[in-house]
Amino acid sequence: MNKKKVLVAIPVVLVVAIIAYAGIMLSGRAITADNLNDQFVQVVQNNGCLQCHAADPEPFWYQKMPIVSGLFEKDMTNGFRSVDLESIVNQIQNGGEISIADVAKLEQTTLNNDMPVIQYSAVHWGSNLNAKEQQIVLDWVSAQRSEYVQGLAEEIGYELDEATLAAAISEPIQIIPDPSAYDVDMVKAELGLALFHDTRLSADLTVSCATCHPLNNAGQDGSQFAKGISSQVGGINAPTVYNAAYNIQQFWNGRAETLADQAAGPPLNPVEMGHESFDDIVALLEADEDMVAAFEKAYGSKGISQETITDAIQEFERLLVTPNSRFDQYLAGDETALTSEEIEGYELFKKNYCATCHVGVSMGGQSFEKLGTVVDASVYYAERGTEISGDDQGLYGFTGNEADMYKFKVPNLRNIELTAPYMHDGTHMTMEAAVRTMFRFNTANPTPSDDTVNKIVAFMKTLTGENEYMDYVNVPSNKLGN
Repeated sequence: MNKKKVLVAIPVVLVVAIIAYAGIMLSGRAITADNLNDQFVQVVQNNGCLQCHAADPEPFWYQKMPIVSGLFEKDMTNGFRSVDLESIVNQIQNGGEISIADVAKLEQTTLNNDMPVIQYSAVHWGSNLNAKEQQIVLDWVSAQRSEYVQGLAEEIGYELDEATLAAAISEPIQIIPDPSAYDVDMVKAELGLALFHDTRLSADLTVSCATCHPLNNAGQDGSQFAKGISSQVGGINAPTVYNAAYNIQQFWNGRAETLADQAAGPPLNPVEMGHESFDDIVALLEADEDMVAAFEKAYGSKGISQETITDAIQEFERLLVTPNSRFDQYLAGDETALTSEEIEGYELFKKNYCATCHVGVSMGGQSFEKLGTVVDASVYYAERGTEISGDDQGLYGFTGNEADMYKFKVPNLRNIELTAPYMHDGTHMTMEAAVRTMFRFNTANPTPSDDTVNKIVAFMKTLTGENEYMDYVNVPSNKLGN
């Protein structure tokens, strides 16, 4: 056979093989399960989703053939970076907890009808979700979101009526309940407020929690990097403490499970507060009769310890939620709460997948996402022009798992207009700049129009809520109640 005939034969054989493969896929797409979870798993498996959205996907049998070779490599990489469907399937089958952010990703993908990508569906004919499969995914999303909302209500102590629940599961973002709905021990919270402003938590008596997280400045100090004792400067932007109670974990790299765990970190950090142990802090507080009495009132015979100090701060921080933003009013049914431009901005926010990471009550803090799912993070750091530090490694710095490199806890967007600078490294001073960076590095639309950016920013400005402590001015001190 001559060279010309070989060149003609290759694509013919390939097309025949693809048609045969598509036939196999289509013939195996029947939904036989009765349980919604199992039906969802069948949709994922039947449509070949795990061939891209898995840590170690099984390679296509024809990947090394001419023309097709390398066609899917980038998409397989981006697919896994965006959502790990293999992990979701494993969690369903083994009873694990599924991220509400992953739920939102699957919802928006189904609504946009943009998965699989064109080059995949062009080769794997019939791999697009049909109407029945789409409905299964959307029903599964509603069930998962209902579980999330009801679980949150139970955790913080408020009751949901059917109308509120129905509204909550219809959107990727939920209304922040009023603080009065929370089951908070106010005696402990009042002690926590005092400790939050107590400079004895630092070795040189100059720094308190409120130094980096002033309550009357949206819970952050407005600096690129916060300052600790002896004017030392940290290497990562200090996030707001408002609505942190909703985070699945604390710190950018998730190294603290709870607010109490987070409160235990800075006092022993040599750059931040500099104590060698909590024993030093306990000794300082035990020398204060008023503080001893306050701990006895809140904790009885437990007294003053690392556990009671951090628990009190945690209890206070549970009050730092910011309900009744204009957007919350809109979600509650008041369509006049937002302008037409802001409503369009919200729709663009969803359509462009912003609401697949910035989800839930706080619009963030529900997952760890990679900086650079489309354009690699190495480009971001190269353009920044400074060395990559341990703080820039994100979740990897905590887990040591290579797949977690450059993954960060998604910042919550509540009160975002008040919390500049943005990004983990505090390099973006405006919302517009941050929005454009996220479009470029993490969406399929790297160059959004000015109109799109402006409308999304207009929407984000509606997220400022209310809290009695947002006007609270208390100069950090070492006196109880000052």
